Amino acid sequence: MRRIRTAIAGVAALCAVAILPAAASADCTLPTDRGFSDDLMTGGTTQTFQGHFGNQLNAKFIQLPFEVESGVKGMRIRYCFAKSAPGDDNPTLDLGVYGAKAPSSNTWSQAQRRGWSGSSVRLIGIGENGYSDEATYDAARKNYVPGRTSRAFKPGPIEAGTWAVELGAGWIDPDGAGVDWRVEVVTSTNAGWADDPFVADPYAPNVANPNPGWYQGDLHVHGESEPGNAPMNQTLNLGFKPISEGGSGLDFISLVEHNNDNSRLVLGSYQDARPGKLIIPGVEVTTYNGHANAHGSNNFADFRFSDIYRWDDDGDDVQTDAELSLVRGPINPSQEFQNILDGGGFTQVNHPETLKAAPQLCRGCAWTYDDARTGWDKVSAIEIANGAGGAPIANPTSMNTFTISAIETYERLLAAGFHIAAVGSSDDHQGGEADGPLDGKVGTGATVVHADQLSQAAITEAVKAGHTYAKPFGTTGPNVEMTAGEPGKAGYNSIPGDSVTGPSMVIQLHVTGAGTSAVRPGPYTLEVLQDGISIDSVQVTSDDFNHNLSVDETGRYSFKLTRNPAGAELIEAYSTPVWFTLKAAPKPSSAFSFGAYKANRSKGTATLKVKVASPGKVKLTGPGLSTAQAKVTKANQTVTLNLKPKASLKKTLKKKGQAKVKVKVTNSPTGGKALSKSKTVKLLGKKAKKRKRR
Repeated sequence: MRRIRTAIAGVAALCAVAILPAAASADCTLPTDRGFSDDLMTGGTTQTFQGHFGNQLNAKFIQLPFEVESGVKGMRIRYCFAKSAPGDDNPTLDLGVYGAKAPSSNTWSQAQRRGWSGSSVRLIGIGENGYSDEATYDAARKNYVPGRTSRAFKPGPIEAGTWAVELGAGWIDPDGAGVDWRVEVVTSTNAGWADDPFVADPYAPNVANPNPGWYQGDLHVHGESEPGNAPMNQTLNLGFKPISEGGSGLDFISLVEHNNDNSRLVLGSYQDARPGKLIIPGVEVTTYNGHANAHGSNNFADFRFSDIYRWDDDGDDVQTDAELSLVRGPINPSQEFQNILDGGGFTQVNHPETLKAAPQLCRGCAWTYDDARTGWDKVSAIEIANGAGGAPIANPTSMNTFTISAIETYERLLAAGFHIAAVGSSDDHQGGEADGPLDGKVGTGATVVHADQLSQAAITEAVKAGHTYAKPFGTTGPNVEMTAGEPGKAGYNSIPGDSVTGPSMVIQLHVTGAGTSAVRPGPYTLEVLQDGISIDSVQVTSDDFNHNLSVDETGRYSFKLTRNPAGAELIEAYSTPVWFTLKAAPKPSSAFSFGAYKANRSKGTATLKVKVASPGKVKLTGPGLSTAQAKVTKANQTVTLNLKPKASLKKTLKKKGQAKVKVKVTNSPTGGKALSKSKTVKLLGKKAKKRKRR
């Protein structure tokens, strides 16, 4: 028995994975249910792979090459996996498939992706034919249909060459013995795989509403491009149906799937059938250390942030040994976030704190990448609410604990200087049919966005600008409008996500639907937060409620609306902040200029006019002169300073009839810095007549 080759430094030390003899490995059984059939599987080949992964491969990706000959019209792939020791946590191995790679390449990239189903199905088909009809799918959502492409994968021609099955080690017990697995690939040249070739009905961006305003949406909804989820019509109908008719009353839905974008291939007719509503296609980038959404991007993000290995066999149908080599090391989330932004989309980190302490219960759900790798400056939004607002769902008595911890993470990142939008999402997979204690129904939670119009481009720009607030309990909650601005300016036009600079800022809050008409009874409390801490709190007393607050400290200001049944604080709305920077009043100008000077010979006095820029006081001093002062009460005022000689100077004037004096004028503006200037002036006096000697 050979171990992994050691040609790449460190690979053997890292993995220490042995491929065990067939009798001891792959202790699992390939599925024979969920529509398994040998129908249409003719004329091709059968290739099988089996082995054992040690726990050192947890959260890594392993590509298994297989050959596809010319003339193939379709293929059936099935796999299984099982824990290697009875006491281990149950493992998860995800499944992806890549088409023929370039002969010069050593691995497969997302350019060759044919789909990714995670671990939701263990039996899939890929062929030239498209997907089964909605009724067939809905009757058995995870079933394989002979001759049809499974929904997580891209239909189309089957190119000859070297393909790959990729196994993603979503979870291998770090303290366990590993996971055993088996994969079977069967190709077929049967024409039944190509008698109804797939014709795309692609998504085309549109303007659902040309008017600016506040729009309610759900930024995290799953569709049938992940087998097992509700049909898209069920989900979209529920989301867009008016609240009065039992729907969620949404204006837009972002439809995402785990690591595949196949919905883009078929969304044209779904969008056309819903005028006035907006569907945004996306991808949930599902890594093993956190999930993120790529909304509306033309670039597909590589979700494989960790190591990728290639496993080349020795030619046997049943593997007795193998060689494993590292073909690509880890990449940073920031790299792929930039890729999403470059494609015209926006980025969103999902449920950042969900089950962080118990990753085996939710494979990679919590965001555990450090800040440096993440690149938070490239993150447009964070889900502060995901799924149900509280528990129990029907009549909650406590907040969803993951919302509380997600808000703490959000505020930490805002305090670090990042400008990120707060959003809420349902993460609905089943079209309103909750199958867990905290599962959200489409529209619960929700995000309220102020956009220039209802279109993919406008929603994208609005979220990136932070013009949002989250509704953890969904669209049926009260609405809150927050505007802000500098006093004295024309209108208070700033909204969450904007920045205001001035000597102070007025915050205006308008709450509707939190009085007697509230869907969920209160009492409701409206709070203004400064840097995440409540500084103002008031009870909402009507269905049309207004509250204003003036602030004069630099900080970020947001709102929180809660209801308090039986003493429990349930958050109904939480906003992105308005950033306020205190701008101190400008220092008053100390500028002044000398004006007219006039001497009075008969009195020996003089006057000097001074024009002063800012209110304050002006003082004149000089040798032999009494101090002169004048008060300045308005800007650009001209004051008169009187020059009055003291006794000694009077004698000089009497004796000589004139005297030059260098005066000093000091302008001291109120609150400003004093400025002094000097000027030489001439005083005139009556010269005394000399007495004649007798």
